[in-house]
Amino acid sequence: MVEDVYEPLARYRDEFREKFSRLAREKFQSLVQRAGIDAAANRRTVAQVRRLEGSAQTVSGQKTLLGCLVFLVFLIVIGLVVWGFTTWAPHYRSLAFPGAGLGTVLGCLLIMPYRSVSKRLDDLRVRIQHGREEATKQMEPLNRLYTWDIPAKLIEATVPRLQFDPYFTAQRLADLERLYAWDDSFNNGKSILFAQSGVINGNPFVFGDYLDMSWGEETYEGSLEISWTEYERDSEGRLRAVTRHETLTASVTAPKPVYQTQKFLLYGNDAAPHLSFTRKPSNLSDAEDGFFKRWRMKRQIKRLQAFSRNLEDESNYTLMGNHEFEALFQTMDRTDEVEYRLLFTPVAQMQMLLLLKDRKVGYGDDFSFIKQRKINLIFADHLSKMTLDTDPAQFHDWDLDHAAAHFLSFNETYFKGVYFALAPLLAIPLYQQTRTHEDIWRQVIPPGSRASFWEHEALANFHGEKNFSHPSCITRSILKTKVMARDEGVSEVAVTAYGYKGVKHVTYKSVHGGDGRYHQVPVEWIEYVPVSRTRTVNVAEGDERAATQATAFRRSIYSWLGDVRADP
Repeated sequence: MVEDVYEPLARYRDEFREKFSRLAREKFQSLVQRAGIDAAANRRTVAQVRRLEGSAQTVSGQKTLLGCLVFLVFLIVIGLVVWGFTTWAPHYRSLAFPGAGLGTVLGCLLIMPYRSVSKRLDDLRVRIQHGREEATKQMEPLNRLYTWDIPAKLIEATVPRLQFDPYFTAQRLADLERLYAWDDSFNNGKSILFAQSGVINGNPFVFGDYLDMSWGEETYEGSLEISWTEYERDSEGRLRAVTRHETLTASVTAPKPVYQTQKFLLYGNDAAPHLSFTRKPSNLSDAEDGFFKRWRMKRQIKRLQAFSRNLEDESNYTLMGNHEFEALFQTMDRTDEVEYRLLFTPVAQMQMLLLLKDRKVGYGDDFSFIKQRKINLIFADHLSKMTLDTDPAQFHDWDLDHAAAHFLSFNETYFKGVYFALAPLLAIPLYQQTRTHEDIWRQVIPPGSRASFWEHEALANFHGEKNFSHPSCITRSILKTKVMARDEGVSEVAVTAYGYKGVKHVTYKSVHGGDGRYHQVPVEWIEYVPVSRTRTVNVAEGDERAATQATAFRRSIYSWLGDVRADP
């Protein structure tokens, strides 16, 4: 029987962290063995390249020193020649020209070792390049074995009841909408950069990374130089003309599109289906123990007690017995007290407090938790700072030992970030004990399942905004997709890039100058006008000939079918 994870912090500290590291090391070694990499030969090649790089660094320093000396000598020669022609003293001239001649000879003598060092440096660089190419060739079989799903598979083997999908299917998205009332209007105006879906004991989750645009403002400044003549009397009482100068400035504030990325975790669960609440990180969680923390905690609890006793508002908020939990996991907007207590049992409260107060193992209280009936959203600071992209190209290397260290480091960091984003959900036992009836009888998602538009947008963004952006676009582009047709596992997808072109304007602002008159100061500013372009691409889904569905889908090759529309 598969066990649940009710103590996420302790299980990670005492079990999962070490288990994952061991599995990651074993996975890398198995890849090395499958690739047939001669580790000793690669280390010899890398060591030789490192020695050559050290020699090249030394020779480069010598070249720089000699170059400076040659430049300095000829600079002195030029100075002596100029001095010789400009001085009136004959005895100084008799010294200047012989000195210039001697300097010229010395400079010419220095050019010979400079050329020799330059040639030696070029030779070392060629040998370094050849050595790197040889080492890269030695590592090619291993570089070809990396796949998108390696981190996900390692996490599955580490944490019970946690499973990842090969890719985010349309069926998984439909389940979130139909069974859990997910409103996908959330994606309006956003473009998915990356998506990774899965289940916790049959309940679906999605890690998402999206690009969003909002309107901000930019202030443009202009200036105008003015001058005028004033007359004033001097110390002798005579009038004299004085020219005054002044720089007049003006500004114009205009709308500007601002782009930002955001990572989140979406989770659907039938438990407490009428309950909604919002909590944000508390500054009490990270505070050091002491008098001021206790004082602030008491103030917060008194505030919550007063809010609980207030019968004049529409809130049904009732303070629970665990005041520390109430103060740190503050949810004053919760909508159903009965379901809240069913969800946050004493065990759940204790585990949540351990997560919030932790400063050594995980990330502590760095997450916002939003529950909207059956939908749960987690936004965590550490999640926003990490990369969710598991592109296997990032593991490609020519140095086996460096590749091993990077592989282990990346996967450990990835696991920690993903795990502690899930930890607030794992800390609630009822979530793991609840499973939909439909999921119990559902079979595994078959190969070749249709991908959701989340995956299509992620794939388009993976290939680069520039491949889709309007030629006149000067901002980032929000990529949106629509399936036009599908045949034999290949989808014809229209990718529309929405961005803005810049139209330059000049506005004249009236500014009062020191001459007593008003002047028109020109201010150049940019108006952002919407533009879009649609290109149609072919996306292969679930190629059974590939090693994994995830790698097959995310490495889908685009066949350009041409422009569908390009708005001016």
